[in-house]
Formats: sequence, C-alpha cells, structure tokens
Amino acid sequence: MPSSHKKRIPKRRKRARVSLGTDDSSIIHEALDHHRRGNYEIAKQIYCKLIAQQPDNADAWHLLGMLLHATDHNTDALECLENAVTLSPNHAEYLSNLGLVYSSVQQNDRALETLRRAVAIAPKMVAARNNLGTLLLKTQQIEAAETQFQAALQIDPDFTVAAVNLGNTWQQLGRVQDAETIYRRCLSREPSNTLALTNLGESLRSQCRWSDAVDALQQAIAINPDLVDTRITLGRTLLNLAMHDEAKQQFALLIEQWPDHPKVHQYMGTTLHELHDNQAAAKTLSTALQLAPKDPYIHVALGFVHLDEGQRDLAADRFRKAIELNPAISDAHSCLLFIMSGDSAVSPDRLLDESRRWGERHGNVEPIINHCDAARKSRNANRRLRIGYVSPDFCSHPVARFIEPILQAHDRQQVEVYCYAEVPVPDARTESLRQLSDHWQFTTGRSNRQVAQLIANDNIDILVDLAGHTSRNRLEAFAFKPAPVQMTWMGYPNTTGLAAIDYRLTCETQNPIDEPSYHVEGLIRMQGGAICFAAPRKAPALQPPPMVDSACVTFGSLHRPFKITPEVQQLWAKVLHAFPRSRLLALSTYFSDETKSNLIQSLIDLGIDAARIEIRDEFGDTSYLNTYHEIDIALDVFPWAGGTTTLEALWMGVPVVARYGDRRSARSTAAIVDAIGQPNWIARSDDEYISIIDTLLKEAPGMSSIRANLRSQTQRTIANADRFTRELENVYQQAWDRWCNSIDEVH
Repeated sequence: MPSSHKKRIPKRRKRARVSLGTDDSSIIHEALDHHRRGNYEIAKQIYCKLIAQQPDNADAWHLLGMLLHATDHNTDALECLENAVTLSPNHAEYLSNLGLVYSSVQQNDRALETLRRAVAIAPKMVAARNNLGTLLLKTQQIEAAETQFQAALQIDPDFTVAAVNLGNTWQQLGRVQDAETIYRRCLSREPSNTLALTNLGESLRSQCRWSDAVDALQQAIAINPDLVDTRITLGRTLLNLAMHDEAKQQFALLIEQWPDHPKVHQYMGTTLHELHDNQAAAKTLSTALQLAPKDPYIHVALGFVHLDEGQRDLAADRFRKAIELNPAISDAHSCLLFIMSGDSAVSPDRLLDESRRWGERHGNVEPIINHCDAARKSRNANRRLRIGYVSPDFCSHPVARFIEPILQAHDRQQVEVYCYAEVPVPDARTESLRQLSDHWQFTTGRSNRQVAQLIANDNIDILVDLAGHTSRNRLEAFAFKPAPVQMTWMGYPNTTGLAAIDYRLTCETQNPIDEPSYHVEGLIRMQGGAICFAAPRKAPALQPPPMVDSACVTFGSLHRPFKITPEVQQLWAKVLHAFPRSRLLALSTYFSDETKSNLIQSLIDLGIDAARIEIRDEFGDTSYLNTYHEIDIALDVFPWAGGTTTLEALWMGVPVVARYGDRRSARSTAAIVDAIGQPNWIARSDDEYISIIDTLLKEAPGMSSIRANLRSQTQRTIANADRFTRELENVYQQAWDRWCNSIDEVH
C-alpha cells in the first residue's frame, strides 16, 4: 500500500476523553451509509475521525478494516481488524471478517484458526460458516467445506452466497447436475444474481452443454458488463464451440478494457494458438506471464506453443516451472513426460524414473473396491468378459482410427464392451463409435474418483487406457484400481509410471524380450504387431510413383514439426546428399512461418540447396492424402516415430524406411513395417538407412510394383481387424485367467 495512504490510518492509542458532539451510533450510521453507497473516501474520513477521538471503538476499527479490504488495501485492513479483535476478542463478526482478510493475503493457517474461533463462538452465524467453507474449499478440504455450507443453509435456507458456494463445492466433487440444480434454485429466488448465473454457466460447460452455457453467461453479462471473469468464461466457451474468430474478438475487447488482467492474455494466447498463429500466441502468453509469473496454467499454455514450434527444450522448461509452482497439477507433469518421450537426450532410465515420480505423486490413493471379494461373485469361466475402454479421443482423432475396427470386430459372445469417453465436443465419429459399443458413458465433468466409481459399478473385468500421458487422460481414475485387471495401450508410447496399471500391450519389435522393459507395467507382446488400423475413408485411388515420369526422386514427410528433431534433420540431409537428384517435400498444417523458415535454414546449414526443399502448411481443397501422389519414399522421424502418418503412407502405396531407435517411441514405424512383412525396410544405422533407400530406388519397375501392392499388403496384415481382435480377445482371457489364479493362490 502507498505510504501516503498509510499515513491516513490512525494509530490506536489511549482513549481521548472528548466528544464528537453527537451520538456515536449516528456517526457510525452516517459512515456506513457512505460505505454502502461506495463513497469510500468520505466513509473512511468519518471512521478515522471517530477512531482518532475514540481509539477503543472496536466497531469503527472493524468497519474501517472492511472498507480497506473492499478497496484492496489488505495490509492496513488486517491492522484495523486485529485492533477490533483485540478490543473485543469474542466478537464473532470481527473474527469472521478478520479470517476472511487473512485468507485474502494467503495467511491460510491463521485464517483457519480465526474462522474456527468465530464459528465456535457463534455456531449459527451463517457468514462465519460461509467464510470458513470458502477457505476450506480454497485449500482443497472439499468435504469439510461442503459440511460448512450445508450447515449455513440449514440455519438460513435462503442464504444465496452459501448456496452458490455449495454448488461450487459440488462442481469440484464432480456432482455437476446437483450443482446445476442449486444454481437454478438460487436463480428462482434471485433471477438477476450474476454469481449464480456465472457459476451455472461453468456447470453447463462441465457438462459440455456449450450453447446453454453461453446463454447463462450472456445473461450475467447483460446485467453487469463489468464481470471480467464471466466474460473470460464466455470466451473460453466460444473456443469449445470452435468459434475461434468470435473468441478472438471477445478477448481482444477484454484486453482493451482490462489490459492488466493475466487471464485475459492467457486465453487470447490460447485462442491464437488454436488459430495456428504461434508467434502471436507466444507473445501474448509472455505478456500474461509478466502479469502473473506464478500462474502455473499460463506456463503450461506457453509450453504447448513452444512444442508446436518445435522448441522442445523451452516447452519442457515451461512444464517444469508449472510443476514447481503447483506439484498437484498432473497435466503439467504428463506434458513433461510427453516431451521427454521424444527427447533423445533423455535416457530410457531417466524417463522411467520421471514416470515413476508421476505415479507416486498422482497415483497414491486407496483402491475404490476390494476385487478379491467381488471376484467370488463372478467366477463363471464361461461368462463374457466386461472390457472397458477409456479415452479422450473417441472423436475425429487418430486414435479413433485404431479402436473403431476393434469395436466392430469384437465377438459379443466373448466380450461385452463399455466405453468411457472424456470427449467435451462429440462429433460424427463419436456417434459412430458409440453405436459400436454395448455401453457408453461420457465422463467429462466428473472427478477421477467419480469416474472410477462409475467403472467399478459397471463391474468391469479389464479396463484399458487408450491415452497414456496425452491430453485429457484419466490415469488418475485408474489409480483407484476400479477394475481388477488394468492395461494401457495406444495413444502414448511409454510407461504410465502408475503401479495400478498391470500391463502394456506391445510387440517384440518395440520391446524385445532380451532388453530391459523400462515399464512399471508387465509387457504383453502380441504377435503380428500391437495395433490394428482402419483404412482412411474415401482414400484416393493409387497412382504410379512420381519418379517414373520424373528425373527427380521425392522424399516426403507429413509429420508434425516437433517430431522433426535435429537428429532427424541430420539424417534427412545425409539422404539428400546421397541422392543428388532428389528433393524433400514436407507437409503439416502445424507449420508456422517460423518453423518452416527454421527447418529450411537448418537443412541449408547442413549443405542442402534451398531449391530442393518444399514445405507446405496447407493442402488446398483436396484430401491431404493426395500429397502422397507426389512422394516416392516417406522418411521416418525419431525418437518419436510415426504411427498414423506411417500407416497412411503405406495405404497410399508409399514405402516408409524406418530408423530403429533406442526406446519404444522410436520404434513404432519399425513395428509397422515389420507387421506388414517388410522388415528389410528397418535400418539400425544412418548408413543402413541410405542403403535401404538405394535398394528401393535401383529399379523404377520395382517401385511401381510396391506402389500397386502395398495397400493390399497392409489390408491383409495390420488392417486385418478380425485376425487382430481374435488375438486381442485371447490376450484379455489369458490376463483374466492369470488374475483369477492369483486370487485362488491368495485364498
């Protein structure tokens, strides 16, 4: 607080025996009238004058303290309120408001002690219980907070502030429908209550009812346009609806009105990132960090921008900083593991250690069910197994391309399929997957414990994670061990680090049996590869390789820029040097002007003429798969090798040469080409890589034959859903039998 303001606060001293010439209560009421009407300076002058002449007037100290708190002068507010409590130690209202201000300045322990005193002195004082509940909610003592708000409402059922706070508590507990109900009950009494409208909007957002959320938020803003947090939430909801231009306009207006509000800049940065304007996004998020350097979520948002720009070290730094600021943010820790998985400087041992650290920090919870007891109820060896799949990618996402043929091919006499979808914005692919499942639950808006309880209530036998440490994963629900057998598969190429997950589905190529596993999970190696692929819908017809009609060979990549590491660039440069009559074509909508320029410059520095390099960030009006008509051979990336991109290249008849790496993530392309019957396309050194390409290019007729036959070869092998699903069901049955036998041994 400025020193000039400090000097205007009276010091408590021995009471002066003078009179103000009128009744003290009338003076207090005059000051209060100004205070309530927002005439703070006049009210403060009257309070100070009264205190100067009556320094033992506890009420005046208390009211001056609350005025200072209302004007964000909390240090002086504390001094005034502490004086009031010293003068009247058992005054519950003074204690309640002192606790409130302690909480405002993050003195949470003192706040808790003070508020408990207030409630003990006046157990029926609803404001004190509300303040205590608010502090408990803030410090993540959620059940205790719920108790305080409910107690306040038992005393005064019409106490709207406590009712809204109870709704907020239920939101955090995942009871989103209950929260919605109580907000609407508040609004039935007070239709213009902007706090209830705002929180109703948040509740509707958590239920993915985006349009309804927009309506509630716009109602609140119409009543009070100065609700900056409500307007931020509206902008975020527009983002959820993919209304990027409208969201950008909303945040631009907010920046004009509240240029010093860090969250306004944060969500503008997120909007720009989703619009692929990464340079502007990074600049805006940097402004947000200058305003709030200790906000971990801004660090995470900036980390994602750095990642898409291929700045892996900067991204990792942001995620580490977020973890340092708030170790409880599991998403930041998952993001760090994602980065480390694609960093060749991080050894497999170090990655395993960090993964275990994630599991110890975020997975240390008690199981939600005693599976040994539950098993006794369902020991019929001939019954169908209940298989649960958990994913945030049951939508238009590459993972859906791998799970869809399995859901379709499952033998319903052997398994009963449950899907748990963490999908905030369902689309046509979501509905298609839903039709292929026997049971479907959306999990968005539920707590991890609630998701675990939902799974346990469904009596799932084997629960399968399809996300690992990718965005919106539900690994913390797996930590509660809601199913007796739990597996991880797809989505993420390394260990989850979670002891509650029993197995990882993999293959011999990715995890050779004579190597350390680098997993906390047991490895189940499937024959013929650990994935099944759904062919692209409406894939273009095959065409001859472009080298047939050209004197030039075209090497290609459709990988995201962050996968094109310096090591990859060096290998690509060696390839281009080895074949002087060749060119490189790279396509990704994630390329920005800066990432394109950086990649071109890196290859120039490695001796490649810029005229031999073409980088595109869009594919016009036709399918991006048509780009493969321009490519003779697709190049691999590492240590985060291709998956969907590799399979699409093969489907379009384009051979892919794999570079076998030192970890599972660097072997996915190798596993794919091995699974289709082309192990001779796997190189274990740069020299061998070039040699394999040389062999492929020696005869144009051979390349034409590969082009013509590769799609059918892929269809017979890695895209053969019936064959793969039968093996998968056998794996499930063996894992189930193994668990049942372990229970028999215990008992």
